[in-house]
Amino acid sequence: MQPFERFGIEIGKDNLTEGAIYGVASVYLTIEKLISDYLRPFAMSPAKFNALMVLKHKGGKKGLSQADIGRHLIVTASNMTRLLDRLHQEGLIERFAQEGDRRVNLIKITQKGSGILDRVWPGYHKKLAEIAAHVPHEDLRGLSDLLINWFVRLEKPSR
Repeated sequence: MQPFERFGIEIGKDNLTEGAIYGVASVYLTIEKLISDYLRPFAMSPAKFNALMVLKHKGGKKGLSQADIGRHLIVTASNMTRLLDRLHQEGLIERFAQEGDRRVNLIKITQKGSGILDRVWPGYHKKLAEIAAHVPHEDLRGLSDLLINWFVRLEKPSR
């Protein structure tokens, strides 16, 4: 059975487009499930993990605005608000007004949030290596370059 037959798609020389698109989507969904399964025992989702990583490594001691966090993540503004509300309720982040402009809230990771990341990171990094090990090492550079170039071209506005 071909990998995409369960979706009703037969990949052949005449429909490489479907193979590429469904292939990327299927790989993404599979990787997201593997990462979610790893993070679940830590009461963490990929979205929570990524938001905390951004706050820890990009926000530092000053923190980031909600808009700045959103630029680093792939989430809508309403999803971002809900995500930050949950992280705040769990004591993983703190919010405070920006000096000089009280309309802007800055968000910082708490010690509790940073501690959770410190516990999660080694296994997370190992899980990424396990997932990547399914692709021959010599093919990873080409795959990475190909996907980055595809992404850049998709992001450019059409003329």
